Amino acid sequence: MSQDEIATMEKPLAQRLKEETAGAHSEAENSDFMSRLLAGELDAQAAIDLTAQLYFVYEALENTLRTTSESVQVEAVFDRRLERLGALDADLRHLIGEDWKNVVEPLPATMNYVERLREIGSTGDANAALAHHYVRYLGDLSGGQVIAKMLGKHYGIGAEGTNFYDFKAIGKIKPYRDAYRARVSDLDVSPVDKGAIVEEAKEAFRLNREIFAALRD
Repeated sequence: MSQDEIATMEKPLAQRLKEETAGAHSEAENSDFMSRLLAGELDAQAAIDLTAQLYFVYEALENTLRTTSESVQVEAVFDRRLERLGALDADLRHLIGEDWKNVVEPLPATMNYVERLREIGSTGDANAALAHHYVRYLGDLSGGQVIAKMLGKHYGIGAEGTNFYDFKAIGKIKPYRDAYRARVSDLDVSPVDKGAIVEEAKEAFRLNREIFAALRD
């Protein structure tokens, strides 16, 4: 094993996740769909479509996290205050109507993500569950406030349609994020586990990027 590989393995897990997924994170964040949405170049329907697809993702994600919540990996970050499914349902009721579930369907790209999350839940893969928790919730906490602001500015979608981005229940976001990263880095897991978590996080970003690509089309 090279000195560089040893140095990488010795880094805190949160640092590895940030550094080693930076490219995948940037590709997802700067996808054509998200860039145009946040620049005000699309329309309110595009924002509604994104919200609808996220509902299916979080339905699967939160089921999987509850299934794996007693594992060392997921227990470290599991927090029901982060759960988004109820907020997404409220947003869609406001944006589409009470019968929204009869109107929208998951895209094939969304179903790919859903199926991966279900597989993680069925196999109890705690490393993978943590990776998806990290990618989705930490991303929501980091960029969600800006997204909500842009949806209001460009498309007139106010607080009643952006509950998904409201994390008042956890208090101040930055201290929460810092504590989250500390708990991840304090995990007593093997180097092999850490590597698996990082690789699955890259996959999570890819799956998110595929949804954005499908929404663009």
